[in-house]
Order: sequence, then structure tokens, then C-alpha cells
Amino acid sequence: MAEKNKILEQTLLETKSMLSIRYSELGKEIASANFAFRSDLKYHTAATDGKTIYFDPDYFLEISEDDRLFLIAHEFLHIKFKHVFRQILKDGKKRDMDVWNEATDAIINANLARDGFKIKEGYINRPEALNYSAEEFYEILLKEKQEEEKNKQNKEPNEHSENDEDTKKIMDDHSLWEEAFEKYQKQEEQKEEEISYNEKEELENHRQKRKEKAKEELEKLKNELLEKLLPNKENPLNLGDIGEAKNEIRWEELLRKEIEEVEETWTQRRSIRENNYAYRLIEEEDKNDCETEVMIDVSDSVNIELVRGFLRIIKPILRESKMKVGCFNAKFWDFQEIHSVSEINDFEIPQESRGIASYRTDLDLAARSFTKRKEINKIVLTDGYPTFGCMPKEDLKGENIIWIVYGNEDFHPCCGKVIQISESQLEKICCSSTGKKTK
Repeated sequence: MAEKNKILEQTLLETKSMLSIRYSELGKEIASANFAFRSDLKYHTAATDGKTIYFDPDYFLEISEDDRLFLIAHEFLHIKFKHVFRQILKDGKKRDMDVWNEATDAIINANLARDGFKIKEGYINRPEALNYSAEEFYEILLKEKQEEEKNKQNKEPNEHSENDEDTKKIMDDHSLWEEAFEKYQKQEEQKEEEISYNEKEELENHRQKRKEKAKEELEKLKNELLEKLLPNKENPLNLGDIGEAKNEIRWEELLRKEIEEVEETWTQRRSIRENNYAYRLIEEEDKNDCETEVMIDVSDSVNIELVRGFLRIIKPILRESKMKVGCFNAKFWDFQEIHSVSEINDFEIPQESRGIASYRTDLDLAARSFTKRKEINKIVLTDGYPTFGCMPKEDLKGENIIWIVYGNEDFHPCCGKVIQISESQLEKICCSSTGKKTK
């Protein structure tokens, strides 16, 4: 028995730790929550009385790690949102307990599923509950129940719906709620207290905080990668001519390595044991959605062969990343998506950019025209000679832009990293577009 208790306590501690990692902003509340083991639970699973979370010891050890994590999170959120004590309607009447139990379970499970938890098989799974508070979803379920009862009354005695058996739902053990609520009502100092929570709003706020924290960590890692892979702005890397030395790194290889490292950082989804879900907290729309935006300086120094050759070279480097290409000089001429080599071959510099605007280069405008999402790869191809006063301003210092420069060796922007391209490398880029061979 002593050995079993030791295993139970250790397993509980590990599960609590994992939950604290998943919900770091609630870590103190999780750590201070009361947990206990009871063998006399009605359904021999898990339950709460609004203050303590109980587990059947045998059940707790026999289920999987994912199921233990789900159950602890589920019961904790019942306590967090005081579901046991929110049973009185505004008119003083008591809620339908079956419906209230189902509503609160649905709200919790929908949010846990949104946060990447595996919902235990058979438990209530109503994804639409994510959009409601418990009170709001209670009203929806109450109407559903009333409609079902009305339909049953209209049926013949021996008539059964094909879905009657499917309406049975598995919920955690709410058998302690009645007794706990009665004790709560007897506490004079709490009789008049109105308990109000909006699960949707609060959980969404917590989710946003987790997302921001995860992105800050990823941005930090991204910056560290950039520091390792590219020189600082005081010492931009001039890669010289391809083939000058055996160990020389081509600009394409350097760009490929940087892009691959950064995209791997933004899309990795590892297990709890590898990174404690730090990267799983990014919103669903960010998953597998690598994007690269390329800004082309189309002032009078550029020609279409250079642009197409450059795009042909970097397209394979970007692998599965979506690529958008935009042109700029005195104005930004919008992005267009590039999906294939044939679209690169057909790419044209906007005709309207060939007027007076082509004599000005506004690099500050270029930096500000990228989409405002940090995880997007941002690349600028430029000769590095901006019009006076048009270098990126200091408020852009945190922007991670890769400047690929083929002219000005003294180009030192306040943001991002610089890759210098020599004249011979530039010639090779143009030839990659026309198919000509260099000498």
C-alpha cells in the first residue's frame, strides 16, 4: 500500500507539473489546488466538490497520461469557474442540474480541445460551446431538452427514435455537487454573493497570453539563430566570388540555412517531454503556414533579368513556404503570389513604377510594407542606395529583415541582417534567368 501511495503521489505531481506548463499563467492556482484520492466515488473516476479534486486511485493509475492530464484540467476548471456554486438563476430558482452539468462539461471540454488536450473518449464533445459562457450554453441545452421532451410526448408509447441510444453522454462524477452546494448556501456571509464568470472571455484572454508568450520565446530563438547565421550590422558579410575558395559559403546556402532554421522553429510541434508544449500554444491558423515576402527594389538600377533570376534561385530555398513578391521604389506596388517557375518567368515589373517614382528608393517604406506578422520571412533585394532620408527609421529596429544587397558595401540598416552579393555573383543571378553561361 505504501508503494502504491508513493506511485500515486508521484504520478499526480508529474501530471500537475505538465498542466502548469500548459497553463503557465494559472500555475500558482494549479499548484495550490487541493487533490485527494477516494475509493468511494459514485462512478469511481474523478469528481470535485468545488474545493478539492478527487480521483479514484485505481482508475487514476490505469488511464493514459493524456487522460490523466485531461481529467485534472477538467476538474480544475470546474473549481476555477465555481461551477458547483453557480446553480441559482437570477430569479432565485435553481438550475436544472443535469443540463447545468452538461453545459459546464461542454464549455470546459471545448476549450481544452482548442488548447490541444485529448478529450477522453465518450466524454461530452460540443465544439460549438467554445463560443459561449456556461450560462449561455445552458440556455441552449435547456431548449434542446425541452424540445426533446416535447417530441417524446408526441410519440406513440412503443415508438423509439433511432438515436435514443446515442443520446447517452459520459460526464465526470458530479455526485458531490448537491451536497457541496447545500453547504455553500448555509454560509450566511455568502448567501447574497453573486458569482459571475464568462469562461469564453477569460479562457480566450489566457489563450492570448500563452500565444504571446510562446511567440516571444520563438522570436527570441529566431533572433539567436539570426545572430549565429548572419553578421551584425556593423560587419555585413561580403561573400565574395563563388568558387574563390573551397570552403566559401555561397549567399544562396547562407539564405537557405537561415530560412530553414527559422521555418523549422515556427512550425515545430514537439511532445510534452521535448519542449513542454511551448510551441503547441500558437494558434491553429499559424500551423504549417510558413510564408515569405520578398520586396524588390525597382528603382532605375534593376532589370527584369535580375529579378527573375533572383526569384528562380530563392524559390527552391523556400521549400513549402508560400511566396509573395512585391516591388517598391518611391511607392509600394503591392504583392502578388508566386507558386511556380512559370509564374516567375512571367513576372513583370509594374509598368506604373517606371515613371518619376523609379528615381527614388524608399527603404523605410519597403520595411513598413511587409505584413505585420513576425513569423513571416522578410527579404529585400536592393542595391542599397536609398534616397536621402529614406533609410529605415529607428522604430523598426526589432524587424527581422534579410537585406540582400548587390551594390552598396557600406549598407548598415537599423534592422535585420545584411547579405552582400558581389558583381560576379550578380552576373550569375542574371544568367540564371536568361539561361546564358558565365565565363
